[in-house]
Amino acid sequence: GRFGGVGNQFATTQILAFIMCLPVMFLTEGAKFSEFVDIFKSSKDLQFNLIMSGLAFYLYNELATYTLKATGPVTASVANTAKRVIVMVYMAAVTGKALTDEQKIGAGVAIVGVLLYSLIDDLLKPKADKKKTA
Repeated sequence: GRFGGVGNQFATTQILAFIMCLPVMFLTEGAKFSEFVDIFKSSKDLQFNLIMSGLAFYLYNELATYTLKATGPVTASVANTAKRVIVMVYMAAVTGKALTDEQKIGAGVAIVGVLLYSLIDDLLKPKADKKKTA
């Protein structure tokens, strides 16, 4: 393609989004920017956390972009829903904090949805393959 691949396309999109957000940032928070710069210069924790969270967010979204290209939008969406449920249940187990009723219902709906999608997808694949060979 004209971008040289999914990674370059994602990087270009991120750079353009950043540039487009700058005017909004300076209009809404511009008065505090010098204060932020001073704190950033003096705080190693802020430097590390800001850089690592930005890097992790970028890599996560680039991986999601690659996944979307490899699997298609519906599969990627289902996987993303399943991931959220897994993270929610895992964090409840690690922290020992019980899930609320709303969280349990939401997780149940998501799990059943992913299961149904997988089952329906498996049932429809043989029919699609037969049509291609016929």
